[in-house]
Amino acid sequence: MYIKSLFLLAIVVFSGIVIPALGDAEGLDFDFFGGGPSSYDSYSLSRSCRNKNFITLPLGTAGGLDESNLSAFLLARKDNNVFVALDAGNIWSGISKYISARNLASIFDIQYPAYAKTTDQKAAWFLRNHIAGYMAGHSHLDHLEGLIENSAEDALSYTHLNYGITDGILSMIQPYLAPNTTAGVLRRKPILGLNSTLQAIDIHLFNNIIWPDLALYGRYSYNVLTNASTQNFAAASGWNVNANIAGTIFANMDVSTFETCHNDIFSTAFLFTDQITGEQFVFFSDTGIPSGTYNCDWKQRIHNVWAQVKIDKLRAVYLEVSFPNSTPDASMFGHVRPKDVLALLDDLVDLSVQTTPFTESLSHVKLIVQHIKPYANAATFTIPVSKVIENELKAGNTHNIQVVIPEQGVPICF
Repeated sequence: MYIKSLFLLAIVVFSGIVIPALGDAEGLDFDFFGGGPSSYDSYSLSRSCRNKNFITLPLGTAGGLDESNLSAFLLARKDNNVFVALDAGNIWSGISKYISARNLASIFDIQYPAYAKTTDQKAAWFLRNHIAGYMAGHSHLDHLEGLIENSAEDALSYTHLNYGITDGILSMIQPYLAPNTTAGVLRRKPILGLNSTLQAIDIHLFNNIIWPDLALYGRYSYNVLTNASTQNFAAASGWNVNANIAGTIFANMDVSTFETCHNDIFSTAFLFTDQITGEQFVFFSDTGIPSGTYNCDWKQRIHNVWAQVKIDKLRAVYLEVSFPNSTPDASMFGHVRPKDVLALLDDLVDLSVQTTPFTESLSHVKLIVQHIKPYANAATFTIPVSKVIENELKAGNTHNIQVVIPEQGVPICF
């Protein structure tokens, strides 16, 4: 068996062939999401995902210029394939990248209709049947473009009931549909956010001028979340009515909403708390140091979030790190650098609901870095800006948080 393992490992390393579940089948302890030569198909058995309860699929990780990789993450419980989107700058190309990766495409056990053979057909089905709602963090286009552009395909109709699909949104709503339904849209998808964000989407995007008002035509509902409030996630999204949400991200989950600062507009932090396990994770849409004459108490607003975090229950923090440390305050425009993040992590340890004895380590937490802006002008460094930011984060990482630079289409467990 040992000789066989070495032989198979040699095949993996030198030919690029991936042996499904080799790490577990042969006793080789590969990290499927850590760059090891292994199969993502067995993600639930990997070191990164073992004993984890949540999974996120990065659809867009960058902070601009590249229209195919703008801020968006899907979120689900690990063994479920009903997702909510955290921001929606990019949808289609992120899903397509996931589907096209031969070692990733079966992770979520998506059931596709028989006709869905091409990547485009599969991406459209994933969009319709597996993204059950959107958390809109703020109103800038690089965080909403995917939602707007894909809205024409973003609905299930009564004809889809005939495909024999038993997962995704159809599994949630089909038992509650009348046998003779002929609805053009089976269920509206919620867009959740602060009232100011939802008004901007309604007035300036889905307005029959910039884009057809598909919310008016039944595809979406606007679900207002109130600043400094905690709500049952299923109730806030409307998925608590006539839907089987057991096992989905909407079940047994609370969401706390916090108004944050993004230069001249309000942004949002969403703090999720599992009602059963107490596990927490927080998603920050863009926030940070203002430029110009804007004087928002951006740091205090983040502190308001930290004060609601139970340090031993925290599992992940999604936080933008748009620029390297060399960027001056005057050029930040509501973003943060690695040195700002490291200071905020100090504050997290000090301000959170602590344990006894006091916990300074964040080694149990993943810092999911998002919104890194490409460096298009002259620079003093010769490596990619994402690597510069990663190095700067790790250099001052006194709390040992797990720094994750996500890749588009590659899932992360926490």
